[in-house]
Amino acid sequence: MTSVESIEANGQPAAPGPANALGHVTVDPPKPKFSRTPRRARSETPGSDWSQRRFKVDDRGVWFMEQRPDDREPTPIWVCSKLDVPALTRDGDGQGWGYLLRFPDPPGLVRQWVMPARMLSGEGTELRATLLGYGLRICGTAKGRSLLSQYIQAQAPDAHARCTDRLGWHGSAYVLPTETLGNSEEEIIYQTDGAAEVTLRHRGEVSDWRDRIAKLCIGNSRLAFAVSCGFAGPLLRLAGIDSGGFHYRGDSSCGKTTALRVAASLYGSASYMQRWRATDNALESIAAQHCDSLLILDELAQVDPRTAGECAYMLANETSKARSTRGGQLRNRLQWKVLFCSAGEIGLADHMAEGNKRARTGQELRMADIPADAGAGMGIFNELHGFESGAALAHHLGKVCDALHGTAGRAFLDWIVRDQRSVRERLRASVKQIALRWIPSSASGQVQRVGHRFALVAAAGELATEAGITGWSEGEATAAAHACFEAWVSSRGGIGNGEHLKMLRQVRAFIETHGDGRFSDSSREGDPHAPRTLNRAGVRRSVDPKDPDAGWDYFFFVEPFRTEVCAGYEHLSVLRLLLAKGFLRADKGRSYDCSARVSNLGKVNCYRISSSILSADLES
Repeated sequence: MTSVESIEANGQPAAPGPANALGHVTVDPPKPKFSRTPRRARSETPGSDWSQRRFKVDDRGVWFMEQRPDDREPTPIWVCSKLDVPALTRDGDGQGWGYLLRFPDPPGLVRQWVMPARMLSGEGTELRATLLGYGLRICGTAKGRSLLSQYIQAQAPDAHARCTDRLGWHGSAYVLPTETLGNSEEEIIYQTDGAAEVTLRHRGEVSDWRDRIAKLCIGNSRLAFAVSCGFAGPLLRLAGIDSGGFHYRGDSSCGKTTALRVAASLYGSASYMQRWRATDNALESIAAQHCDSLLILDELAQVDPRTAGECAYMLANETSKARSTRGGQLRNRLQWKVLFCSAGEIGLADHMAEGNKRARTGQELRMADIPADAGAGMGIFNELHGFESGAALAHHLGKVCDALHGTAGRAFLDWIVRDQRSVRERLRASVKQIALRWIPSSASGQVQRVGHRFALVAAAGELATEAGITGWSEGEATAAAHACFEAWVSSRGGIGNGEHLKMLRQVRAFIETHGDGRFSDSSREGDPHAPRTLNRAGVRRSVDPKDPDAGWDYFFFVEPFRTEVCAGYEHLSVLRLLLAKGFLRADKGRSYDCSARVSNLGKVNCYRISSSILSADLES
């Protein structure tokens, strides 16, 4: 994205002269005729009338009128090409002051940039570098460079505007890098310290995007869902739903990236789509640049598995890491609200496992894992729309997205800001209604939370259809989102609490792995030929010695159960869950444990767990 706005130019700038030995462009225009001002004691503080009068601006640039000691006509010194300062800016707290700069670039397009006033401190190197990058021509001499800073500070325009370093919603106004949509009490302008990455681009018309891209999403749940995510990004704040994301997981070349490309076409070309290959600090800046919009991150495998989980937390927690300045004071933190879509060959939990990290349930909820395969034997596609294969359809969509992009998202934003209040009310009612239909009352709070995010995507797609952007029939977006929601529920293992399922699986995995090796058989106590149990975790006893199919009871020693079996969880929570599920048997009068006689140890306290956990359906 860029903080520079292109506006229709009023005139062509003066052509640059030859470059000097240092490579700086110099201009030697005819001496302008300015009226003389008698010498007298004058205040030259920045912003004073006299300081402003010493600078003159015409179509050829900014001039400084250097007063001669003999009181003759002042000598004009060229400072830079034409540069106007139409307004002063500040943030919502009355701080972060800056200057709105407007100037023509070499082709004649007028550029606009909100320059933070702090860039005038020191030698102003960063300021000049940024302006040169935007096309302003600056005098190459040391005096000329100094005069540029003096000229900007000398300006005292009456107009004021509020600047912000955060894109997205500010009250009823939606701030984009180059403009602000909607009405607000005062002008709001996006301010940045320098040039930002340009990702918002447009080509073609909304009707072309609708007929050649959106039409091919009909009947394809993964494609329609990805597009609906693009419409849902700007609606997160209006719906009152927390940030979060979705992750398409599937084999290579199944069409995951194609779905992301189609979603990106709402706002820009392929450059709008970001990659996971970034540091966590860089991801903070990327998230801030996509505030109140859709953030697309491809190739999960490219992020360090040791930090992948923290990145998922960071994106959904809507704020950057707290950092201090050199003086030890707290820096202002970046903030955002974002819906993100990701893709990769494996899910978050499997990727974290490669770095010897265990995925927390909260991390997986923040990035809901959706199987990319739609189940029709064609990867992400359910319907080919006359193409001979999924690969052919994916190739066609890639080419069309390069040719048509950026118009649908902008049209949707225009439609929202025209009647924001009505959209908010209808959106919240629709999300609530869809969630009630989809989510069973017995579902855990975790499923309720993610289910509302799916419902938001469905509602957003239906609103875009109502606005005439998608060309879909009513219910198309809802059906696609519902199919993806059901796929997520099935993939996670049901509508229960995800942490409970992981606890039960961890206990079962320990018995399956160490059932013979670390549990001594109580029926062979005193048998000199019985195998020796090393690193013993407990004993096991047959429920019915006469029935080999009756199963076993495993008596876990207290400490191995706490430190190994319940690693990563609070052991009392695991015990309560096992007791509620009927897998734990406690002695009468005891909460969770029982007393068992163990060879060479006598009576010890143990946790008695039935082997029925090995065959039970833990997802029910």
